[in-house]
Amino acid sequence: MSAVRKFRAPNRLSKLVRAEGGRLAQEALAAADAALEPLRAESLEALDAAMAEIESLFGKSAAATRASGAYRDLYGLVLRIIDVSGFLPGSCVDQAAISFCTLIDNCAESDAWRWDAVDVHINALRLLRTVDLNPQQRRAVIDGLNKVSQLRIDEA
Repeated sequence: MSAVRKFRAPNRLSKLVRAEGGRLAQEALAAADAALEPLRAESLEALDAAMAEIESLFGKSAAATRASGAYRDLYGLVLRIIDVSGFLPGSCVDQAAISFCTLIDNCAESDAWRWDAVDVHINALRLLRTVDLNPQQRRAVIDGLNKVSQLRIDEA
C-alpha cells in the first residue's frame, strides 16, 4: 500500500498578504478616494440634472407627461441618481432613489399610478440633497418613503 501524498498549489494572494512592505489598507483607501475626487463634481452635476429632469417631466407641473405614460423614462432617471449617489455618503439619497424605484415597480405592476407618492419622492430627494439634516432626520425620511412605496394601490 502506498502512502497518501497531498499536493497544495501555491496561492499567490496568500504570499502577497504575508509579504513585507506594500500598502496599508488605510493608504489604499486614501489613494482610491483621491482617484475618485476628479469625478465628484461631474457626478453631482449628473445627479442634479437627473433630479431636475424628473421634476420637469414628472413633477406636479408636468400633467402632459404624466398622462403620456413615459414611466420607463422615470425609472431610468431614478437609476441615474442611484448610479452617482455614492458621492453623497450618508445623505440617504441612494436609499430614497431605491424606494422611488420600488414605487415605480409597484405602480407598473398594478397599472395604476400614484402621482401623489411620486411627488412625495421627488420632494424627499430634493430635501435630502439640499437640506442639512441630521442622521435621525434622514432615517425618518427614508422610513416614511419606504412606507409610501410599499403601500399597495388598493390600500391607498
